[in-house]
Amino acid sequence: MSIDEAVQLIWEEGRQGRYMPESLRGKLNFDEGLRVQLGVLERQKESGERLAGWKIGLTSERVRKRYGTDQQPFGHIMAHRVFDSGGEVPWGEIMNCGIEPELCWTIGETLRGPGITRDQARAAVAGVCAGFEINEGRSAGSDDFPLAIADNMSQWGIVCGEGLTPVPGDFDFDALAVEMRLGDEVKASAVGRDVIDDHFRSLSVLANKLGEYGRPLEAGQRVITGSFAKFDVTQGQTWRAEFAGIGEVRMSFS
Repeated sequence: MSIDEAVQLIWEEGRQGRYMPESLRGKLNFDEGLRVQLGVLERQKESGERLAGWKIGLTSERVRKRYGTDQQPFGHIMAHRVFDSGGEVPWGEIMNCGIEPELCWTIGETLRGPGITRDQARAAVAGVCAGFEINEGRSAGSDDFPLAIADNMSQWGIVCGEGLTPVPGDFDFDALAVEMRLGDEVKASAVGRDVIDDHFRSLSVLANKLGEYGRPLEAGQRVITGSFAKFDVTQGQTWRAEFAGIGEVRMSFS
């Protein structure tokens, strides 16, 4: 099956609420998965939707070892799925809903890979905020990683909370402490260096990977750079995360 045929299949099936087509299982490699994802993104844009930004995947050594690769894929974020903190998300519209506390960065200067360094990525950042990634478990337990990449890495949306603009030059993101609560109950506490890669390294990896496919990381785009924790969500819950020195983000699921 060609890339164009795979794009068409995923696009048509997705519009009917069907994901991870059986006829594509085991048929794509890493590069082809990204090319199919970008093809589906173009279909979304042609239908009137707008790209808001990106996610970078496999942002810890532990996760990369689990997948047996050093390659890091990206996923895309659509503008109609960017939410402000404190609102409600329709839980019933999300298949196998999950939530992850993540930093959400705003790019201030366009980066065009390859060759983007960590320091260049740091200098290009305009702001950062406490955020959530909302995931949709569309893969139904499939271990077909390239097909999951084509399916946009389980991305459903993001939530943007309190933040810092500009980002202080002396802020130690490796020492950033994050506390995740369900209602008033603390469900997880984590320190950046223990669970996640250097965020500016991740931004440079994203810019360089996008550059391989002729895409810039554009000024104004939002980027999430990896999970501090991960939880399943049930209807009626309210989740809150506090990022020390940055602020809070919260979201309810109706």
